[in-house]
Amino acid sequence: SSGINAEWPLRPGKHVFLIATCLLVTCLASPVKVNVGDAWSDAAGYEECQEFVEPGKPLPRAIDDICDVDLECAARVEMNNTDCGFGIRKVLAGKWVSTLVDDSNGVKKSESFMRLFKYISGANSDGAKIAMTAPVITKVYFDASYNETGSSMHFYIPSAFQANPPSPTNADVYIEDWDEAVVYYRAIGGKSMNIPEKVWVEEFTNLYSAVQTSGHSFYPYMSVVGGFSGPRSKDVRFEVMYVKN
Repeated sequence: SSGINAEWPLRPGKHVFLIATCLLVTCLASPVKVNVGDAWSDAAGYEECQEFVEPGKPLPRAIDDICDVDLECAARVEMNNTDCGFGIRKVLAGKWVSTLVDDSNGVKKSESFMRLFKYISGANSDGAKIAMTAPVITKVYFDASYNETGSSMHFYIPSAFQANPPSPTNADVYIEDWDEAVVYYRAIGGKSMNIPEKVWVEEFTNLYSAVQTSGHSFYPYMSVVGGFSGPRSKDVRFEVMYVKN
């Protein structure tokens, strides 16, 4: 089966700097919903705001064409949302296998990914082969001044192993029980896994703006990226996310 590439080329401090600057100058305008066609809303999972519309912007692959088709996904419920510019999803409680990312350069992310991939490939107490799932989650953490303090990477444990996942054999890999959470997300599409840095900056900034001005409360000191696409995918889907307070 194809693996999930969780590489995130953006150094998170860059988008956080832009967002912090935006807040200081009170630049968060009220988004205006615009009908950009069923193709976009069906693919992304939400209606776009007028100021975020870009002609020719690549559609993300629809999540329903990935989850339970290509891969098992973390148990979720898509929630109704009357605001534009982002989707709302409830991620149900479940177990994830996790590891820390030493820093935010690509080499260290690759090492973290491979630690998790080796776990599902048999580096566990049962020697079990565990199916790949989606999304691959990368969390980046910040202090009150928006300085990056660390990051971590996570694979969802599939349903066949949820009740009693085997223990990792690598001390740097660990199992976590996550509580139910609500996330706000924007989807990113394209024909390649290599998403330009400016796209990450733009999408996180747009997400922050849209969620903030809609009146929803979220935790601003952790940014989340979800990778749903395998390295051979012709149409990719990434998501940028914030978690509801």
